[in-house]
Amino acid sequence: MSTRLAASPTRERCTALSSMNTESTVEDRRQEYARTVSFLCGLERFGILLGLDNIAALLEKMGNPQRSFRSVHITGSNGKGSTASFIHGMVRAAGMRPALYTSPHLNDFRERIRLDGRLISKDAIIKATNKIRELYDPSRTTFFEFTTALAFDQISEFKPDLAVIEVGLGGRLDATNILAPEVSVITDVSLEHQDYLGSTIAAIAREKAGILKPGTSVVTGASRRQAREVILAEAQRLACPVREFGKDFRAVRGANGFFSYESPYSRLEDIRLSMAASYQVKNAALAIAVVEELIKGDYVIPEEAIREGIFATRFPGRFELLAERPHVIIDGAHTPEGMRLLKSNIRRLFPNKDVRLLLGMLKDKNYRDLASIIAPIAKEVACVAPQSNRALEPEELSHLLQARGIPASPHETIEEGFDYLRSKADPNDLILAAGSLYMIGPVRALCGYPNE
Repeated sequence: MSTRLAASPTRERCTALSSMNTESTVEDRRQEYARTVSFLCGLERFGILLGLDNIAALLEKMGNPQRSFRSVHITGSNGKGSTASFIHGMVRAAGMRPALYTSPHLNDFRERIRLDGRLISKDAIIKATNKIRELYDPSRTTFFEFTTALAFDQISEFKPDLAVIEVGLGGRLDATNILAPEVSVITDVSLEHQDYLGSTIAAIAREKAGILKPGTSVVTGASRRQAREVILAEAQRLACPVREFGKDFRAVRGANGFFSYESPYSRLEDIRLSMAASYQVKNAALAIAVVEELIKGDYVIPEEAIREGIFATRFPGRFELLAERPHVIIDGAHTPEGMRLLKSNIRRLFPNKDVRLLLGMLKDKNYRDLASIIAPIAKEVACVAPQSNRALEPEELSHLLQARGIPASPHETIEEGFDYLRSKADPNDLILAAGSLYMIGPVRALCGYPNE
């Protein structure tokens, strides 16, 4: 006969204390992570500083972690984030462990670094930040330099089969351009960041082509003659094999999100996309061409993985439908070419809807041209400031649009502007949020979407 012993009061107290300690530890870590991100964001006070001296010196102190993993390096004016995500998806679908580094983040800093499809942990961010704080130069290290060093450190610890690395700005002098990649990618070239990269397509293309490395294969979607001439000349100088979209490989958009792909190495019919915008066909084709280059080496990525990886890839904030009745679409278009593509997709997919536009832009962008492209399709525009210290004031944007005869009003916050448009919209209308990548996170949150 067994006897059930009464619970010990001491044991109950210990259990309660353990629970309290666990809750306290969780809250302590949450606060420590918040302090860490606050420190990182504080580095934005140095602004944008192009050049490789700082990052090279810092990585040297860290033991050059970027030399321990294989990579694909991606730049371009439009589509580089989507293309990077497609490559990451296909490599992962093939059963390998990829890493992905992109920017900016939408809601949570951890979105910048994904390890095998998952956000890097908060503890890893804290640990790496504390490590690098012992080594960096606090008088001049920028936000992007520090975060790139952090990403390379954590990717190195993860030991991926492949790291897909997106350039932050330009290419030649970007902090990521310390890599020796398996493949270099230039998605397309259009006018952007002219204060930093130059005022012509050719000048910007020279900055993009600065990521090319001797003998390393190049995949490009550059379509403008001036850009192609610059990229091809640099590739020839460095003896880089080049594959061009539309010449060496091509894609044809079909109905209902399907497309076909053809190159000298493969012919794939009825590949399915989960992202609706027509421009994603080109991005996916660039990614497949990159995978073909990897296969030429020692990577094994079967057709099934290509199809699965393409369909599984979702890139938040790129022509993303967030709600219906009224429809809410968010798109991070922030270059003239991106805005034209966005306008084309709106007119193609929603020809009979009244568009109410939530517009926010950065003051260092060509905002006058951007506004002139997208605003005329709108019945009215709510002007807001993206979450950036480089945000254009809503009042200035509103005055610009009003002077062109477009109904526009300034709003103090993204939430206020979004709520205003929702209050004015009919169920059959379309609310479009656009103008900056720094708009995406807040609008997704307002529609109930969690961090990606």
